Amino acid sequence: MTSNFPESFDKVDVKYNQKGFQSLTNKEKAIFTIWWLEAEVNNGGFHQYFWNSAGDHALLALEALNNIGASKTANLLENALEIGFSGSYTQERNDRQNILEINEDLKMDKLGALDSKFYEYEENFYEMLDAYVND
Repeated sequence: MTSNFPESFDKVDVKYNQKGFQSLTNKEKAIFTIWWLEAEVNNGGFHQYFWNSAGDHALLALEALNNIGASKTANLLENALEIGFSGSYTQERNDRQNILEINEDLKMDKLGALDSKFYEYEENFYEMLDAYVND
């Protein structure tokens, strides 16, 4: 099965840029948040994901992963949230950055182990997302 994900993201990204995040449907938000999760983690790990603006939507990405049945990837994100924020996750980027800086070296080591697991791609969440979106 071939994923239609890149084309789906491009359409969602155009809508996002024209009308903002709140204009997206739940399925479009799933596409948007999962794409940015993967892009940021692949570029610099979970730490970078949380540090950057893409991390504003981490809880929605977690919900989307669960909704599409990507439980292994959702579990990695859930663990990363716990390591980084110990239950005090915030959508406010500056607050997230301040929290991430507390015991940052320890967090980086633990998040790095999760990054490695993420890169194994134990489940094809893009195919799962395609099935969810087209359902």
